This record gives sequence, C-alpha cells and structure tokens, in this order.
Amino acid sequence: MLEFLKKNAPGVRLFLLVFLTLYLELGLIRFTAAEVLYLGYFSNFVLMSAFLGIGLGFLLAGKTIKLFDHLPLVLLLLIAFVIVTRIDASALREDSGQLFFGFAGSKARIPLALCLVVIFALSTLLFASIAQETGRCFPHYKPLTAYSIDIAGSLCGIVAFTTHSYLGGGPVQWFIVASLAVAVLSSRRTVFDAILMGLGLVMLVYVTSPTDYSRWSPYQRIDVLRQGDQSYLLRANGIGHQTMVPVGHKEPVYDYPYREVVKLRGDGAPFRRALVIGSGGGTDVSYALHYGVEHVDAVEIDPQILAAGRRFHPVRPYADPRVTAHVTDGRAFMQRASGPYDLVIFALPDSLASFSNLSNIRLESFLFTVESFQQASRLLAPDGVVVLYNYYRKTWLVEKLAGMLGRVFGHAPLVRCYSEEDGGKLCALAIGPTVHGDPLPGAASYAPATDDWPFLYMQSPKLPTFYLWVMGLFVLGGVAAVFASGHATRRNLRSNGPFLLMGAAFLLLETKSIIQFSLLFGATWLVNSLVFAAILTSVLLANLLVSRLRIRSPLWLFALLLGSLAVHIALPLDTLLGIASFPVRYTVASLVLFSPIFFANLVFGYLFKDTPKSDAAFGWNLVGTMIGGSLEYTSLAVGYRALGIAVAALYIVTAFWAWRILRHPAKAAVDASAPAEDTATAEVKAAEASPATETETAG
Repeated sequence: MLEFLKKNAPGVRLFLLVFLTLYLELGLIRFTAAEVLYLGYFSNFVLMSAFLGIGLGFLLAGKTIKLFDHLPLVLLLLIAFVIVTRIDASALREDSGQLFFGFAGSKARIPLALCLVVIFALSTLLFASIAQETGRCFPHYKPLTAYSIDIAGSLCGIVAFTTHSYLGGGPVQWFIVASLAVAVLSSRRTVFDAILMGLGLVMLVYVTSPTDYSRWSPYQRIDVLRQGDQSYLLRANGIGHQTMVPVGHKEPVYDYPYREVVKLRGDGAPFRRALVIGSGGGTDVSYALHYGVEHVDAVEIDPQILAAGRRFHPVRPYADPRVTAHVTDGRAFMQRASGPYDLVIFALPDSLASFSNLSNIRLESFLFTVESFQQASRLLAPDGVVVLYNYYRKTWLVEKLAGMLGRVFGHAPLVRCYSEEDGGKLCALAIGPTVHGDPLPGAASYAPATDDWPFLYMQSPKLPTFYLWVMGLFVLGGVAAVFASGHATRRNLRSNGPFLLMGAAFLLLETKSIIQFSLLFGATWLVNSLVFAAILTSVLLANLLVSRLRIRSPLWLFALLLGSLAVHIALPLDTLLGIASFPVRYTVASLVLFSPIFFANLVFGYLFKDTPKSDAAFGWNLVGTMIGGSLEYTSLAVGYRALGIAVAALYIVTAFWAWRILRHPAKAAVDASAPAEDTATAEVKAAEASPATETETAG
C-alpha cells in the first residue's frame, strides 16, 4: 500500500485536491446561505467565485508563487468575515426584478456591495489556491488520465458531502474534514500552521453556532425558537419561516376552506380527504384535523422541517393516525398520486433555498405553474377544491395566480383578502368545478408561470438590469483571470478557444438537464445528487471510450452531439411527463436528457487528450463556465427550453473552431510567451519523456 502511494503520489495528491475542492465548495455554498441572510436565493454567487478561482488557479499553475501555503489563512479569514459582519443581503431582493419571500432586512453594518466583493474575492482566492496545486499535478499524466482522476475526486467529494449532509452533519463537521484535508496536503514547512488555522476555524464555527434547536437539512439550516407556552417559530437559514401554534391562533385564512369554501361545494358536505402540499411544521394539517377531515396526505420536501413539526408542534398533528406524512417533492407526489381529494391545499411552500446551485430555480418554483395546477385539478373529486393562501407581497401576484388558475379550470377563482399592509395582501384563492368567483381586473395581464418559464414572482419574461450587471461581472471576472495569469494572447485564445466555449456550453447543458430531470422525478436532494453523480460517471465512461477508440475526426462526434441536442430541444417535456410507467419514463428521459451530456464529454475528451498544456486548457475551460453561468440568467427572459438553442449554437461554433485548428495546427500552437511551467513540472516532464508525451506535444 505504501509502495503504491509512493509510486502514484501525484495522482493521490490530485485526487485529494479535487475532493477538497468539491467538498469545500458545497460546504461554503451551504454555510454562506445560512449566515448571509437571503444570499441563499443567489446560491450561484459562491459557485461562480469557485469557478473563477479554479480557472485562475489552473492558469497560474506555471507561476512560481505557491498560493496553497496561504490557503488555511484565506479560509479562516473568509469564514470569520462572514460570521463577524452578519451580512444581510435582503437589498438584493429589491433590485433583482423578482419577488422573494421574507421580511425586511436590517440595516447593514458594512455596505453590502463591499461585503459581497470581499466574500467573492476571498472565495476566488481560496479556490485558486487549491486549483493551482491541482493544475501542477496534471502534467504528471496524460491529459485524459489526469482529467479522469479529477472527475473521480469530484465524484467522491460530492458523495462524501451528500452523505455527510444526509446524516445531519453541519459546519463544524464540514470544516473539520476540510481542515484535515488541508493539513494532509500541506508541506512539512506549513503543516503546523495549517493545523493551528484549522483548529481556530473549527473553534470559531463551534462557538458561534446557534445554541437553541438547530439542524442542517440537505437544503438549509432549520432553527426552532420558543415564543410562548404553545408557540414556536421555525426559521430557515436564519429567516422566520413559519409558526407552530394551536388551532385558533393563526390568521383567518387557515379557517377559510372549512368555514366558507366548504359551503360552496355541490352538497356542502365536509371535506373527507385532503392533500396538503408544503405541510411544514404541521399547522395546516392541524386545522384540517380540527375541522373533521378523515385523512390527510401531508407532503413536505425538507425532512428537518417535518422532524421539527413532529417534535415541537403543540397539537402533534403528525402523530394523528389520520395523517400520512410524505417527505418528497410536491410535484413528484402529485404525479404518482391517484386521489381523489376533496381538498388540495398549497399551504406555505415558499422556500428559502434554491433548488440547484446552478440555476435561478427555487424549491417551490415548479409547484406554482400552470402544469402543476393542472395536475392538482386531475386529483380532485367531482366537487373538490384547490386552495392557495399566503401573504402576497404585491397585488399583481394575486392577480397572476388568479389568471393561472382560471386557465386551468375555465373560470375565475374565488378570492378573499383579509388584510393589506406595505402594499401586500393576506389572501386566499379557492377554485374547483363548483367553486368560482368574479374575474380580477388584471388577471390576464401577466405572463403565466409554466414548466418552461417557472418564474411566478416575475410579472413577465425579461432580463432585469440587476442580472445584466451580474452577467457583466461574471464575464469580466473570467477575462480578468485570463489577463492576470498572463494567458491573454491571440495565439492562446486561438488554441484554447474551443475549451472556453465548451465550458460555457456544458454548464448551460448541465443546468437545463438537471432542472428538467428533477421536474420529471422530483426536485429533492437525492434526485439532484444522483443526477450529478450520473453526469460525472458519464464523463469517466466517455474518457474511457476516447482513450480506447481510434477516432480519426471529431466531426462525427459533433454530429452525434448536435443530433442528440436537436431531440433534446424538440421533444416537449409534456410528452415525457405524460408517460405513465415510471421505468419507461425514467429510461426515455435519461436517454433524451443525458445523451447530449455524454456526447459533449466525448467531444471534450477527444480535443483534450492531445492538448500540449492540459493545465492551461482546463483553466480556459473553467473560465468558460463563467460565461455559461451568466448566460443561464437569460432563462428569466426566454425560458429553459431556449437554452438548448444557445447550447447548440455554442457547440456549432466550437466544431468550426476545432476543425480550423485541426486543419492548421501550427497556427494554433500554444504561445511561447505563455507562463512557463514551474521547475518541478519541467523536471518531471523531462524525466517522463514518453512516446505519449511526444504525441501530445506534436498534436
């Protein structure tokens, strides 16, 4: 074993570095979302800083400076800054062009813009420190071998963090793992400093952790605070989310379905079977039981919110034998439920977490679409009712929901508003075959949220100015990384342009596929994790095929990629949703949604295997993800189906560019003025002057 580790030391180090990168990336995204109020709505903020840092680190692999020596200090400074400043990013909600659930933020101690710049800069430097060491490991192997080790480390990092989160691990445990990994990877000269910094980091996180009931779910941090003898406040990522109180202590909208709407049913009979989507701590369920509902299916996506309800709700609704709790996504449950239900309640499923770090989608986004309401209508009994209630921050939001419900049922819903403050309204909407109301004046004025454009909290498709600024900053960050590393030459761009474009295209493709797959099978953490694992496994399989097969030209690979993209774009998602058989739907969806990803990896592997400077090419590819991350925001204006067209366009340009390079390889040679490799790498290459290395250089 020791002999194996000694012989393969660069590979083991590469694996551990990438493992640390993914584990720390996921941990920081979760930690900052909980500590920086409302930053969870903009989870790709940290993700883009990670992409920028990793790309910059690879491009700096040939520099003599060793950033990794400063990694423990940078990590400690980042976490300390986030904890001590107690940043409130609520102002972002008002400038983003979307509405967000939550209360008004507090006055910032430090200007928000400065805080976000500091977090972004420290996070970028953090991941650049790890990636520079990762890039220095690449030249020890053939490009595809190094890339495969990289992917294997990524896969293990994701699996480890996902497992840790499932078991309830929190920041203290996350940073213990990260600090141990940093210490193992540190040199003898710096290992003592790394251990001291790691101990300081863990102690800081431990002493500042919430002292009351606090749990980390796979989505967010859940805190429960006692407010009275029979009153508990549940907070998600530090923001008040819902209260757990006995019947009679909540707003009248909770009584509305049972006191008023029930009278409008065909026979006026009480509700017998109810479905509560977003059951949370259980208050909505307790009201249903109080009014005599015989059976309640309670659906809650977050297991820790459900656990808090079981433990703290004064009425103990989840212990009632009439209640069946389901820890799953609301859309996924409705797809497989048979019904019929007399009452379907969309309770308060407003999440304070994003569905994916790659997108603008929130956990509840696909619950409030026309297609979701259609599913709910199919589960109703002949005189059943769908009810929505909430505090809607804008009047137009009530009108938009009324218009969407009207599209599904063919008539306007009954709308009852109880109070109005700060421009918002506490309202309930009820609709069913026998329940209808008067049309609202502006109900038809707003674009309905659909599965393709699932943005309920926007009045119409557009790209708000806020996101234009963010897109510009992401692209500017990528350009700055190229210039800062000294790779900004025309010849370097000519030779690495395809990798840049493939980075942008693949991030868009990955985002679109993950969102659509999760819509088909549930937006749960498990589905999300399995999809990422499947994507990384497909990368390994593609690398294996490229290394074994003799592919003379990449053009037919591009043809397969573009052909699979055409099917991916042309096939309506409704067609897949309409497949009743789960095994058949899973098989067809996997082929349609993930075939382009597999062929994209074949293309990348083919072009990457013969690149003379794999670290630089990989750096350019990661900088390209900054472009892809910025382009994802265009979904706010055009929806997610149109992103497939952007992906196809990027790969078409890549194909043309790669064809030009293959025809004129001399013109695309890496610029000699690019940063030289460090001495250690040069020595390794000289010692390992194998035929494979000669082929790579000649390519």
